[in-house]
Amino acid sequence: RDLGGEIEVVTDDGIYRCERLIVAGGAWTNQVLASFGMKLPLTVTQEQVTYFKPANQQAFAPERFPVWIWMDDPSFYGFPVYGETAVKVAQDVGGRPVTAETRSFDPDAENLARVQAFMRKMLPGALGPILYTKTCLYTLTPDRDFIIDRVPGHPHVALAVGAGHAFKFASVIGRLLAGLAGEESIDTDLTPFAADRAILREENPAANYLV
Repeated sequence: RDLGGEIEVVTDDGIYRCERLIVAGGAWTNQVLASFGMKLPLTVTQEQVTYFKPANQQAFAPERFPVWIWMDDPSFYGFPVYGETAVKVAQDVGGRPVTAETRSFDPDAENLARVQAFMRKMLPGALGPILYTKTCLYTLTPDRDFIIDRVPGHPHVALAVGAGHAFKFASVIGRLLAGLAGEESIDTDLTPFAADRAILREENPAANYLV
């Protein structure tokens, strides 16, 4: 909560006070923002990625096979053999709506079946035995754009929502948040990522999750 000069953060381990705060709460964002009288139209979904071991791993090595995105509805994406003896493939926004409290860590069989059907058609050589499937959470804005802003009415509190595709932009988002939190001059137009942009003010905004 904003004490007017200091921000107080209450946790199970204690109470902390600071002059600046960055909120990057993922699926818990609205729970944190409630302390500032704010709620955003965010949708949390449980997603998953699956690692398939291709028969010819060299054919899917990074020097021969790229990171890729299949832009359609449904949309899929994948990575070459790197770190694991497998390619990583997933459907983008293929999971069900959940909350941080109701999510499970169990893979969804229907989601996996859609990925396998796509691979049989488009990447049959990569479709091998499954090493494992991991679940994660997306925290989606209705337009799938980031939120990188100060919390309206609380200039010492910066806010970020990654909308399910922020990891690859982590370094630049971190730099921008550091600037916002420190009140430094930022030479980047953050208007498209404003916390009060038009679609985020709508009561029931139509969602478009394609990126």
